[in-house]
Amino acid sequence: MTEAVLEDTEPRAADAQAESITMTSGIASLLPFAKGAVASFVSSGAIAAVATILGLAPFWVIYRSVDALVAGGKAIGDLYGLAALALVAIVVRHLLVGVSIYVAHVGAYRVLYEIRLALAGHLARVPLGYVTRRRSGELKKVMGDDVERLELFLAHGIPDAVAAVVTLVAVAAWMAWVDWRVALAAIGMVVPAFACMSMAMRNASKHMADYQSSLSDMNASIVELIRGMPVVKLFNRATDEVRGTETAVRRYVETVRAYSGDFLPMGTAFYVLLAANVLTIVPVGGWLWSRGDLSTTDLLFFFIVGLGALSPLVSLLHLFANLSHLSSGGNLVREIMDAAVLEEQDAGALPADGSIELRDVSFAYEERSVLEGISFRVEPGTMTALVGPSGSGKSTVASLVARFWDVAEGSIELGGVDVRELSNETLTRQVSVVFQDTFLFDDTIAGNLRVARPDATQENLEAAARDAQAHDFIVRLPRGYETPVGELGSRLSGGERQRLAIARAILADTPVIVLDEATAFADPENEAALQDAIARLVSGKTVLVIAHRLSTVVGADQILVLDRGRLVERGRHDDLVESGGLYAQLWSDFNDAAATSLHDRTGRGPQEEGAR
Repeated sequence: MTEAVLEDTEPRAADAQAESITMTSGIASLLPFAKGAVASFVSSGAIAAVATILGLAPFWVIYRSVDALVAGGKAIGDLYGLAALALVAIVVRHLLVGVSIYVAHVGAYRVLYEIRLALAGHLARVPLGYVTRRRSGELKKVMGDDVERLELFLAHGIPDAVAAVVTLVAVAAWMAWVDWRVALAAIGMVVPAFACMSMAMRNASKHMADYQSSLSDMNASIVELIRGMPVVKLFNRATDEVRGTETAVRRYVETVRAYSGDFLPMGTAFYVLLAANVLTIVPVGGWLWSRGDLSTTDLLFFFIVGLGALSPLVSLLHLFANLSHLSSGGNLVREIMDAAVLEEQDAGALPADGSIELRDVSFAYEERSVLEGISFRVEPGTMTALVGPSGSGKSTVASLVARFWDVAEGSIELGGVDVRELSNETLTRQVSVVFQDTFLFDDTIAGNLRVARPDATQENLEAAARDAQAHDFIVRLPRGYETPVGELGSRLSGGERQRLAIARAILADTPVIVLDEATAFADPENEAALQDAIARLVSGKTVLVIAHRLSTVVGADQILVLDRGRLVERGRHDDLVESGGLYAQLWSDFNDAAATSLHDRTGRGPQEEGAR
């Protein structure tokens, strides 16, 4: 069903933003989304059509009653019977309208559910950079607001459009049966009215790119302000940060004002023309009546029915007014679905061991080159450290091993198999990553641990937590393993979050471990516990560690030194120090920094203070 919802989606978003959106193009771009629940929308439309026909019953009763009164041939009892018939039709009509709306909403929310699942699944398969280079508010807007806005078209637009069209066709046929000349006069405003609406949409659609951009910026700015509130308060930057959010909100308001200014003139003309058929019915009908070509009953019929013949089309005004927004939002949904994914093998080869080998690997973030011609091998069961200045490409190498991106040139092999030939399931059973910036879901501790192994028992969780030196602090929490950690793990300290990440990796029990300085957030009291946890994690594993604190990797089997995306040195600690190269300089800087003491307010260091 997901494919049905999202297929046939030309033109692509980048092109569509630059094009004018008309009624035809707007509806055509949204209809493919309805494919996910065709039966529901067809049923809703059919029920709405029947309800519409029943809605004409009161007008038919009035027509018959007027005819009877003018002719003087109907008894009052017959009129009561007609009124009762009209009442039944009205009751049944409203019941059917309710059923139609319910069926349409069932289909609409089924489609929205499938679209969101498809978007989430697709984002899980695109390169990590596609997600990380976008502000969180931007993706939240598309997956939340833009998808939700499709409900307006699916659940309301489709049945409303069917009802309006059926009403127009039925009333036009009825009026033509009574007198085709006045019927033409009654519906003569339809063509110019819809021409005005098409012009209104074309004029307003040029603002859609700015509208989507300003809305995304506003959402992202608000989310960033809320998440950064501790920093804002700490540095007393509330005024500046709120001003930045205010600027984003003002830009959005100005964009909406410009859109409305271009839409309203012709949109108002659409409304006026649909309500203005009195200007054609009265003179045409009066002229034919004065000539004796139209009976009094038929003239009254056109005054009663004809003057309201186009009113159902007014219900489409709200849909048409939002069609540019809906179509543009639908294009953004398709843009995400069109993002290139990391191709995956359904059942790829299995690695022979836990070795890692990079062969002449190059990589760039868009236009910025990050790695050039990197080649090295990590033997199974050994530890390799990546060191180098900030921005040298260490984290990128680790991310490529875990296949968060695909290499631009060269290859990366796990156990002799190119990672691009491994299924995602196989790769995740081979490699675990513990990042410096640990991510925890807004769930319980047990829920976060089971991310690595959904079928883990309580005993499994506790064993992993003990190995990660986390069990003791967990059991001291109010609800133990069922304690919620808060958004991004906000209820835990940095060291506690890090130990949970290590426990998660222990639970996964993969042969390859990638560590991004897992002791970065540790205080002196907890660092020993973290080091012990890491030792248990990497025992017997192939380990690739990104080292910021060089003292943690002096015993590594090999140390790789990166500089500006190139591998400039390799070897063991002692050999690299003796060689006097970049690593020796980094080691010297590290020792100098470790020996530096903070001075007190008098400017004297600790030794000077002790001498006093």
